[in-house]
Amino acid sequence: MREAGMSPRFVVAFMALLLSFQPLSTDLYLPSLQLISRSLDLGVVQAQGTLLGLLLGFAVSQLFWGHHSDRLGRKRVLMAGAAIYAASALMAALAPTAGVILLARVAMGCGLAAMVVCARALVRDLFDVQQGQQAFARALTGMAVTATLSGVVGGLLARSVPWRLTLGLLAAIGLFVCVLTWRCFQESHTRPPVAAQTGAGGWAELRGAWGRILVQREFLLNTGLAAFTYTEAILFIGGSSLVMVGRHGVAVETFGYFMTGYSSCFLLGTMACRFVLRRAGRQAALGWGAALSGLGMLGFAAISVHPAWQQAHWLVAAQMAYMLGHGFNQVCSQAGAVAPFPKEAGTAAALSGTLMILCCVLLGQLQALALSRTEAALTVFAALNACVAMSLSLALRCGCAGVRRPWRCTWRGRPRR
Repeated sequence: MREAGMSPRFVVAFMALLLSFQPLSTDLYLPSLQLISRSLDLGVVQAQGTLLGLLLGFAVSQLFWGHHSDRLGRKRVLMAGAAIYAASALMAALAPTAGVILLARVAMGCGLAAMVVCARALVRDLFDVQQGQQAFARALTGMAVTATLSGVVGGLLARSVPWRLTLGLLAAIGLFVCVLTWRCFQESHTRPPVAAQTGAGGWAELRGAWGRILVQREFLLNTGLAAFTYTEAILFIGGSSLVMVGRHGVAVETFGYFMTGYSSCFLLGTMACRFVLRRAGRQAALGWGAALSGLGMLGFAAISVHPAWQQAHWLVAAQMAYMLGHGFNQVCSQAGAVAPFPKEAGTAAALSGTLMILCCVLLGQLQALALSRTEAALTVFAALNACVAMSLSLALRCGCAGVRRPWRCTWRGRPRR
């Protein structure tokens, strides 16, 4: 780890806390989604919109936060993002109408983006490529622990307290992170000269950085893998809340336990990925991710073509198999997307995250429309996303094995001549 005035344990724990806002923002409130829908008179598309609005704000604002975190440093961006998140979560908790809660969820996504972009950039700020994979795997393990607890806690909160208190809890956690960043976090990014921070120069520099990043084959493949593996995970959880609770009559606390099962499988996947990375390397980890994604794909495909299997226990079993592979895929793809860009890690993380979430929002809107007609759309979309994730894992695995690549690659730190 490079010298930054912070211990490696604190950095990994802090990264895990920042990344944990992703599952906290979804898993903690999803068991209450049916209650929110009844309270504010939301339809299926509007209910899905509370999730997709968060993702849309998360996607678009990453471009702003990534660029400014590279220019101004991580600490300022982190404090601004945590403050926006806390304020908008409080606004959502007090929302009197559907329009207000949708607007608040978009603002929550904007604050969430700042925290996640900086967490991903810290991997490249403070660690080399190999150390970065291990550090990011440990941080994702911590995030998976939070996700595991969020499902249970969210289900219990949905059963015992008003849904507004659940969103108020998110506001309190956001405020805590703002104070923690101010008191304990030390700047990790070397700021560029002031002359480079003028308005015109900044935008010209940003366009140049985007051009350099978007022609990198490693970046595109890793971002594609991150996008489709995340899309399947988040859309299945969001869609299954409406299908299982709303149509199959599954109790909200039971659905919370299902979410805990998914998160536990993701946790096991990240832990297994750390072990495989240490013992066999990135190529083997990608192979495991592809195999487990394929297993989940086959399960969802079978459920899609056999209506009698469209039952809660089969849906949960197929998703658990997929989430094991999701743990492998997320570690490899998110660390791999920023690895070639030590000086532009924030911009690379922002671009990767934006493309990832835009993919999720687009497919999520299509899934919401399809779910309003048939619940089979849940498994059809899950199978398609799992198929693409498996294909991209295999493509990256072939690249690690030394297959000739037509584009310039800097994964190992040495350009191919």
